[in-house]
This record gives sequence, structure tokens and C-alpha cells, in this order.
Amino acid sequence: MPSIPTGEKRKLKVLVTGFGPFKNVTTNPSWLAAKPLNNQTLDFDQVQVHISALEIPTVYSAVLNTIPALHASKQYDVVLHIGVGLPGGFAIERCAHKSGYNGQDAEDRQCNLISAGGEQRGFGAGFEQFGEDLHTEVDVDGLVEHLKSKGFEHTAPSDDPGRYLCDFIYFCSLACAKKEGDGVKVLFTHVPPAGQPYDVPDMTKAIEGIIECIARQT
Repeated sequence: MPSIPTGEKRKLKVLVTGFGPFKNVTTNPSWLAAKPLNNQTLDFDQVQVHISALEIPTVYSAVLNTIPALHASKQYDVVLHIGVGLPGGFAIERCAHKSGYNGQDAEDRQCNLISAGGEQRGFGAGFEQFGEDLHTEVDVDGLVEHLKSKGFEHTAPSDDPGRYLCDFIYFCSLACAKKEGDGVKVLFTHVPPAGQPYDVPDMTKAIEGIIECIARQT
């Protein structure tokens, strides 16, 4: 990265995605929390961050049709994915999985088989070079402490993004970032259902805190 003249802020572009409805989640808090950040600019000391937000259908094919193209566009320095998880707080996911996607998506469709005639569902053609697990380059433990310092005590690291669409989009995004090789930081965070314990505006504030922490790491 070229040196920044004294007094001039570094500029980062961040994409935040949330998911649409699925199954019994008729209003998805991940998108409700991400949506207010669209086209916002945040200033953190020597870093200025411009945020774009995008709703992704909770559908396997939508992820495959969207995420690789977003990475190939090379518009973003950071890609932050948000999804709804369990009650209790925020889960900052360290890793994502290549296979084991047996649940049906919001359109009642299954994930593709990895290979014709096989039984495993997940990532096949185009993802052969990747192992079963991919890990984020974000300092997750440092991020957890940062959020706690902001008042979000119910925050913890996680190694189990769930082998559903949250895990699926995370693996896809991590893999695409590695393919492009341009140093884009990728992270997935699970938010709780609204009010358990955080309401949606608090979730939005927490996402801002996540962006601040990653911006300082980038």
C-alpha cells in the first residue's frame, strides 16, 4: 500500500451483507442491522471507511451467483457478512467449511453435490484447491475484546458457523478472496434474534464497532 501523506486519511471500502428471510425467520435481523449502514461514511482516527450494504437471499444459488462477482469486482477492502444465530449475543466466526451442507435453503432447494454420483454437498468445481476449512485473517480474539470494550459484553469467538447459508457464504467469500489474492479481509458474525439480548439498533452499533476494529487492523 502506498504511503499516505501526513494529515490525509486512509480510505477503505467495506461491504456488509445481511440475509433475507428463511423458514421461520420472516424478518431477518442480520439485514435489518446492516441496512442502515448502506452508503454511510465513518471516520476512525486516520481511517475513513465508506460502507455499502447488500441483502443476500438465503439461497445457495444466490450466494454462488453474487459473492464471486463481488470479489472479482475488486471494489472492497473488507467484506463483512452478517447472519442470525442463536440467542445470547454475538458470535465472531473464525472459520468456514467446504462440505456438509445438507439443509434446504429458503427456496427448499438443496446445496449442490460436490461431485456427480457423490453424497457430500458443498463446494465442488472451482473450489478444488481449497481444503475442508478456511480461516479468517482477522484477529478474532482482538475483535471480541474490542466489542466488549464498547459495551457488548455478550460477544464470543466461535468455530462453528453452522453448515447452513451462513457457513456457506463465509467459505465462498474466504475462498474468493484467496483466489483474487488482493488481501481483502473477510469475516462472518452471527447476531442474535432481536431482543435476545440486543435490539436491532444495538446490532448496527456493534457492526460499526466490528468495522472500526478491522479498519485499524487493515
